[in-house]
Amino acid sequence: MRRNKEPSDKSMDPTRESKLSSKDEDFRHLLDALHLHMLHLIEDRQRLQLQVNKESCRARLILARVRMHQGCQRTSAEAQLPRGRPYKALTRVAEESSSWGKVFKLIRLPVNPLLGYFRPLTNIFGALVPNSLRIANRHWDHCLDLAVECANIQRELQSTIISIEKLRCSTDQR
Repeated sequence: MRRNKEPSDKSMDPTRESKLSSKDEDFRHLLDALHLHMLHLIEDRQRLQLQVNKESCRARLILARVRMHQGCQRTSAEAQLPRGRPYKALTRVAEESSSWGKVFKLIRLPVNPLLGYFRPLTNIFGALVPNSLRIANRHWDHCLDLAVECANIQRELQSTIISIEKLRCSTDQR
């Protein structure tokens, strides 16, 4: 086994020592910043998941109230869907590149009956859509926004964790 020989005066060069310590300190600061960012992302993800659950519970409760007030003689909305041409989605989810990876983006298309884009509520229930169904629809739209934001935070969190692991590997190899 080969041993490193120390300098004859048994002292290390002070400039070399300060460079090593400043690099190590920079790595530690970067690692601390990444860990702090990771904790903030975890907190944001939890907050968004709670909001998604709250909004979806509100929407389900509103729909349950509508069913209760309408009574059992009404058929479900699925049975009332028109059998004509298929619907085109008014909201689409697309992936885009960002500085830390790919992110989801919601694309909301305008209602245009000529192109086949209809509001499902008005096409199913006609012009007299109950206000409670409109409110429930707004809650579901907000849930979709929150779910996409939560997915983006999850992706950023995964990217941060990978960065932390890479930084640790690079410091271990030195």
